[in-house]
Amino acid sequence: MSRIHFDYLWQYVEYWAGIDPSFPAMHFYDQVISYGEFEEQTDNLARSFLNMGIGKGDVVATMLPSSPEYIMSLIAADKIGAVICALDIKYKTADLKKFVAHLKPGLVIALSQQDDYDIAYTLKEVERELELDNTIQYILVGDSKGGSPFQDQLKPSSSLDDSLTSAKKDQHKDDGMLIVFTGGTTGVPKAALLSKINVAGMAKVETDYLRRFILDEGDNRRIKTIVSLPPSHVGGTVEMVGTAIVGGMEMFVHDNWSPSQVLSTIQEERVTWVGGVPTMYAIMLLMPDLNEYDLSSLKIAIMSGEKVETELLEMIRDRICPWIVIGYGSTESGSEVTFTEPGEDFARIADGYVGKLLPGVEIKIVGDGEEELAAEIVGEVLIRGDFTINSYFKMPEEDEVGFTKDGYCKTGDLGYLTVDGGLYIKGRKKHIIRVGSYTVMPTEIEEVVTKDPTVGIAAAIGIPDKVMGEVPWVIVCPAPDAVVEEEKMIDLCKRELATFKVPRRVIIWKELPITRIGKVHRVEVQNEIIKLINGGKL
Repeated sequence: MSRIHFDYLWQYVEYWAGIDPSFPAMHFYDQVISYGEFEEQTDNLARSFLNMGIGKGDVVATMLPSSPEYIMSLIAADKIGAVICALDIKYKTADLKKFVAHLKPGLVIALSQQDDYDIAYTLKEVERELELDNTIQYILVGDSKGGSPFQDQLKPSSSLDDSLTSAKKDQHKDDGMLIVFTGGTTGVPKAALLSKINVAGMAKVETDYLRRFILDEGDNRRIKTIVSLPPSHVGGTVEMVGTAIVGGMEMFVHDNWSPSQVLSTIQEERVTWVGGVPTMYAIMLLMPDLNEYDLSSLKIAIMSGEKVETELLEMIRDRICPWIVIGYGSTESGSEVTFTEPGEDFARIADGYVGKLLPGVEIKIVGDGEEELAAEIVGEVLIRGDFTINSYFKMPEEDEVGFTKDGYCKTGDLGYLTVDGGLYIKGRKKHIIRVGSYTVMPTEIEEVVTKDPTVGIAAAIGIPDKVMGEVPWVIVCPAPDAVVEEEKMIDLCKRELATFKVPRRVIIWKELPITRIGKVHRVEVQNEIIKLINGGKL
């Protein structure tokens, strides 16, 4: 089974439905969807998209949690050649204005409401304020007032059969499939455009890797997996959903990540592998009843996104899963481009070792002049290969600075290669705050804070956190004769930004250090704040 290979994710759904249409594709609360239903319903949804005038190259934006609705939307869009972009359900007005204005989606599929957050109302208010040339159509999950009900789009229909067949044929592996917003060189989130083969190819390599360690040779059992990362994160869509679909796995879908729910699912369903950022494992280790769960079915725990200390690795090995794999990648270069082997020396991993290259990946380390450096010398990590994007979505200025002329992606990470081809990551060039599995650009916070007339200038920085990796703080200078109120700043950010972007502290300084080119010196600010924290003064 592992030898099958397709260029498009939807082809794997079709394949597995043909192998066994009754096999469970997704479990979601008390709902079970078989691979046969998955194939049929995504065909119906694809016809609905076509009926709404959505076709090849058009953008379908979603604002959904990890759920069957998102997974089906992803595959239905893939079937007709549309490009999908998952916007996080935590995004608020300031985020959505930027993203919707850039995407100009023809269709938005959204949860109508999440707790007390009226998502549908906010989206429509943003659309009205932007005064877009195109009118956005809406499919809503939950209260469908103001949009078409999602469930209605899944009803059987034979209309547009020819159009759907034509759309499936009119595709190329390099066509755009997925847009993921990530950190930008100018501080503006970049719209990374992943092609069909970027997604399906990466998922295929990871599936083969997992099968090698989870199943015995010749064993064709179907693997069980948990899908719980946010779809807006490349790991959530490509690694969690994509890998599961390519491998014909049985997915247990969680609409939010909860340590108790993950642990219960592993125990009750005998799940064999889990993936996530180190923060997630650190949170599970804090569970007071962790030892009461039977996690003996786990064979592999995959981690990427943050540096991992030896102590955390040892605790994961002893209390969660005996075999740990570290991966390295990025939205642009490939969600994973290296993997360590199970049983790797923890001290080596804690020193930054992230493994060797996966098939189809090329790497080089360069200096400031982009000259290639010898082994063991630290420089910027450049990646090229099957999983690397060709461009950003409608951002030629980012294409210019983000890639070399010969197609290497400039990761912004610092590292070196060993003589035998192992990769060590030693830091990063970019000013990025990594909050758990999320990436936050400092300017996203600074732009909101400086809207307040009492604020002159601001600097958002990442502060080390044992659980989240980093959390955002913001340091502000008051405008002349003004008084900045910390709580007022926090409330402003809560209204405008996703929860994970809201600064934990607002620190008020009379002045901020400036670089020689007139920009706030964030590194100097960060170093000073950490020094004050370590000295017990903050």
